[in-house]
Amino acid sequence: MKYDYLIVGSGLFGATFAYFAKQQGKRCLVIDKRPQLGGNVYCEDIEGIHVHKYGAHIFHTSNKKVWDFVNSLVPFNRYTNSPVANYQGKLYNLPFNMNTFYQMWGVTTPKEAQAKIKEQGGLSPVPSPVGRGESAPLGKEPKNLEEKAISLVGRDIYERLIKGYTEKQWGRDCKDLPAFIIKRLPLRFVFDNNYFNDSYQGIPIGGYNKLIQALGLSPTLTCRESLSPTLPRREGDCGEGCIDCLVGIDIPLNHGKREPLLRNGGYRQMADPINYQMLEEKAKEMRKNPTDGEKAFWALVSGKNELDVKFRRQCVIDNYIVDYVCFEKQLVVEIDGGYHNTQEQVIEDNQRSQVLKDYGFTILILKNEEVIADPEQVILKLRLALWLAQKAPLREGFGEAANCLVYTGQLDEFFDYKYGRLNWRTVSFKTRVEDMPNYQGNAVVNYTSHDVPYTRVIEHKHFEMFGQQVYDNPKTVISEEYSTEYKPGMEPYYPVNDEKNNEIAKKYREEADRLSPSLRGRVGERPAEVPERPVIFGGRLAEYKYYDMAPIIEKVMTLFGK
Repeated sequence: MKYDYLIVGSGLFGATFAYFAKQQGKRCLVIDKRPQLGGNVYCEDIEGIHVHKYGAHIFHTSNKKVWDFVNSLVPFNRYTNSPVANYQGKLYNLPFNMNTFYQMWGVTTPKEAQAKIKEQGGLSPVPSPVGRGESAPLGKEPKNLEEKAISLVGRDIYERLIKGYTEKQWGRDCKDLPAFIIKRLPLRFVFDNNYFNDSYQGIPIGGYNKLIQALGLSPTLTCRESLSPTLPRREGDCGEGCIDCLVGIDIPLNHGKREPLLRNGGYRQMADPINYQMLEEKAKEMRKNPTDGEKAFWALVSGKNELDVKFRRQCVIDNYIVDYVCFEKQLVVEIDGGYHNTQEQVIEDNQRSQVLKDYGFTILILKNEEVIADPEQVILKLRLALWLAQKAPLREGFGEAANCLVYTGQLDEFFDYKYGRLNWRTVSFKTRVEDMPNYQGNAVVNYTSHDVPYTRVIEHKHFEMFGQQVYDNPKTVISEEYSTEYKPGMEPYYPVNDEKNNEIAKKYREEADRLSPSLRGRVGERPAEVPERPVIFGGRLAEYKYYDMAPIIEKVMTLFGK
């Protein structure tokens, strides 16, 4: 047998899709190249604080059906997003409201604020029925982002609260950024620091990991009905919906450029023979002095083993020494000792993985502690990884593993960059523990001047701790957020929606549409047209489209007719 759905990516799209598919009795396998589940909503526990590892995530929606659904899984708290801007040491409330205007100019009435904005080159906004208004451009068409912003909010707000922050975000002068990046800048002529206009907002009590678990995803594998002779059977599993998850696995999507070299031992060929010899000597030393995790793993796979495959340890491939490799199944296994968490190491690991995938290898990362503490779980993961490695490249071979592929990775990567690479903006974080209970008094503080290199500081405890709870924990965790241009090996975050990238994305979306089953009906119903190997593309990366969390869940609910 095989799975109904192979879901690439365990973020909110993949996790929610798996949840509803299981309810229909479908068998799902969720895989993720990161060593944990949850995609960008994953939270790391540091000093008893749920740290948003990939940036601040605040759930907000006006869709009661979505809000009721997520709260049926896990209760949400009362967190209200009220960020503060720090410009050269002076604080301003966000979004732009009467508190901001008072801090900026000392005005105390909406009429005074509107007059000041108009005097500065902005427009008098038209108040909305709830006392909030937005301005719209008047007169000549703005040529760039700077002109557009000033036409909306005036020069003071632009100079202090928009210009520096935006230029750090995009790495370009506002005069060189297109006007359409700013479609709207809401101005509120009430004293209201609530950033969102939505009816509902909050954070899952216990962090977002609780939500992912409630959707049915778990990193622990159980013995399921045989998918191959190497996977064991569990009684009562036939015909039931299930969700299996395998984290830390990175499978080639397309044929690698170096695959022909592998068949001829070319993975050993390097431009610098001296460097190769040095790596071989280093590998010998590593075999003599293994870590505890490496000893435990070698005890599982060396010699005659229950997996019935041969592994080699500390093997030189290209410019790298891999911990373990099974050439027969083209599986590389790396034992992660924990130092791979830094931003620099993540980039290096991603670049290394790409080289190995170019040779056709699938990479499985196991945590040092799980190899030592839970060898049975490691064996289950190895069995599943060896089985999946035989389906690579995934774009061609997923049909041997599942009836349908649900893909949430990068859109251009799936099609092997045939129309060129799409551009992204990315962010990195410097996270540290502070030996004090309260660092900045707010979850999010934006730094809007150029004299501070980061765009904002996140103090994570304020997402879930209120009042005395803040001081009950004597420590706090903060993250400085830095925006930068995306380069291969980095984590892609935000699509760059300029004319060039939109044209490229359009071509990829047309390709994706040809592979996708007709979704005019609902998932589980017979669609009008079914490609031979159907692929469902979903989420920020796979659609090259920015999404908040609630619209992603709403989209999946709609697919399943919820």
